[in-house]
Amino acid sequence: MPSGGPLGTELLDFTRTLCAASSRKQLSRRFAEGFSRLFDLPMYGLYVIDPWTGTEQCIASAGVSDSFLARYERGGRELNWLKAHLDATGGAVYNMALMASMDEWLQNPLYRKLKYLHDIRHEVQASVVNRDGVIGTLHCGTNDPCRGFTPYELQLIEALGRLTGTVIEGIDSRRDLERQRDQAVAALDRAGTAVVIVDPAEPQLRLNDAAQRLLADVVDAERVLHRAIARPGVRVAFSHHIEVELGDGGTGLLYSQSSSTRDGELITVFELQRDGSEICAAMLTALTPREREIALLVVDGHSDREIAERLYLSHHTVSQYVKRIYRKLDVSSRVALTRLLLDLRDSRLSG
Repeated sequence: MPSGGPLGTELLDFTRTLCAASSRKQLSRRFAEGFSRLFDLPMYGLYVIDPWTGTEQCIASAGVSDSFLARYERGGRELNWLKAHLDATGGAVYNMALMASMDEWLQNPLYRKLKYLHDIRHEVQASVVNRDGVIGTLHCGTNDPCRGFTPYELQLIEALGRLTGTVIEGIDSRRDLERQRDQAVAALDRAGTAVVIVDPAEPQLRLNDAAQRLLADVVDAERVLHRAIARPGVRVAFSHHIEVELGDGGTGLLYSQSSSTRDGELITVFELQRDGSEICAAMLTALTPREREIALLVVDGHSDREIAERLYLSHHTVSQYVKRIYRKLDVSSRVALTRLLLDLRDSRLSG
């Protein structure tokens, strides 16, 4: 590495590549490819603590033999007094900054029993950290006795340890969210709920069996589906109701409720309500003018919070109105209310 350190563009490219890793395996590969190009160092090792055993596992290394790693992992850690300094200071630790001379290092038990295998003369260790604390260690070194580490390089290696820890935190967080999503989708699937998942990284929509069965009854199902998942503006959660023709000649209302995950996936739950019996006019007269107004907005797919903002009411007040509307019209959901009122909203509710 030049005395001034890596070029800014090279460092930026390496950082961007690490941050884009979607798994620990991909992070390991990208770290190995990028670190070798970024630093003029023949040896390095990236260790991460196993959450189950509490021991460090090497997930990326170069310039050292497997037997060297095995010896370090079996007993060499006990010799690693540099790690004690690392834990005490929190910053990157340089072996020669703690030695009076190179001869002193060559007589040190850490070198004589382990590092001599690759004649490691200069070594830096930095913590891999994130919000969970220290989750690993970054080692890098050289057997060139004239190749020391500058203060800038120590700061940069320390920063890379923190960056790597943050990337691992993001990967683990996404993995946990994906697991929770898969569990929720599986539960909905077992309950027979129609679910469609839109992944921006994939061209095809993912429909569970219930969604495929539901849409099989709908005429021009593909066009209807894309209308149902069309995002209105930048809202994270939204809903649609779409009048549809059915394959048996009837009609119905397709109701969709969508929400976005942190990773940008869109999960949509569908319900199809087929046309039912006519509504008695006496049911409609039971609503007050304000209740009729709110009922129309529900039919238009607005949430309680959106209705509250539109009518300058509190969210709680709108929720209470909606509950009273449910009781008066003997329905239990927005889907049922929408189905009940949609055909008559222009002719009766607005009058």
